[in-house]
Amino acid sequence: MELHEAIRSVRPCRSFLPRPVPADALRRVIDSARLAATGSDQQPWRFIVVQDEERKRKVAQAVTRGGFLNLAPVLVVALGVEEAAPALVGGYMMSYPLEVAASIQNLALTAAAEGLGACWCTDFREQKLRELFHLPEGIRVVGVIPLGYPDPATPTNGSSPGRMGFSEIVSFESSPW
Repeated sequence: MELHEAIRSVRPCRSFLPRPVPADALRRVIDSARLAATGSDQQPWRFIVVQDEERKRKVAQAVTRGGFLNLAPVLVVALGVEEAAPALVGGYMMSYPLEVAASIQNLALTAAAEGLGACWCTDFREQKLRELFHLPEGIRVVGVIPLGYPDPATPTNGSSPGRMGFSEIVSFESSPW
């Protein structure tokens, strides 16, 4: 799939076919996350790939409205490593959430190119996930991403409520406000 086509096709996927993700496709998807741009090549991310049904159920329980996660053959828990991204953005926030977000976008684009669907879930109870995976201090959960083949019978997969137009979000040389 060509890059612009992948960008245009990426939509949150919340319904999956009961079909396993081939190991080589899964590796390409995760590897693309690893290759995201990062300040000073710090790579402040780690990924936990979850395929065990019981563990997936426990992850789903930590996500608000996460019942659909049980349908995905794979869950990816994206983690931020605080000490690996000491830079501040604008002097007010750590950079690791943005850098992990870039890695998740790479993951989603590669998933689309592989014919897979993904959805970045951010509404989770971090403490439950910290306990489940025995995460040490300084490691933060940034997202839970279900991954699998989209169910084409589900109308929310691949549909979009409408994106704002270019001129609605871009201004040149001055503030849009």
